[in-house]
Amino acid sequence: MTTEEIIQKTDSIRKENYLNEPPIDVYELAKNNGLDIVEIDFPAAQNQIAGFVTIKDGANKLYVNLSDSPNRRNFTVAHELGHWILHRDELETNPNRSVLFRIAIGKLNTDPLERQANIFAANLLVPLELLEKYRDKETIDQLAARFGVSKDVIGYRLELLEKGDDVRPEKAPEA
Repeated sequence: MTTEEIIQKTDSIRKENYLNEPPIDVYELAKNNGLDIVEIDFPAAQNQIAGFVTIKDGANKLYVNLSDSPNRRNFTVAHELGHWILHRDELETNPNRSVLFRIAIGKLNTDPLERQANIFAANLLVPLELLEKYRDKETIDQLAARFGVSKDVIGYRLELLEKGDDVRPEKAPEA
């Protein structure tokens, strides 16, 4: 799937759900798409995992690491929702594909499905047309609060806006 197709998909989802202003309620979107969200503290050995989706016996669950900040959890839910919408067939045949490991923002993620889910999450949570509407009126801290994401994600999206670009698929944000 191309970056443009992913952007079109997120735009369509926002329009279908009347999500015209930030913050985008990704928890509600996930529930509307058949996912039950479970927020739990992951064991110390799994603390590098931000979230994952499971499909078992007709129960579709999205697990989110409760030890993460609320903004990080928003990005994780959006990312996993991206997997659910874009890669459901893959999730059904290979459940390990949905595990979101922490990679620093702007770092190269070589897995194409992970990059696609990151592009989906970034465009769903911080669509450039909405960011453009507020960028000259608010600080980065205020923008991060408005969109419910980290300052790193806002900084990354502002950089793309300045370049007149959307998401560079090779370096989509992680959170």
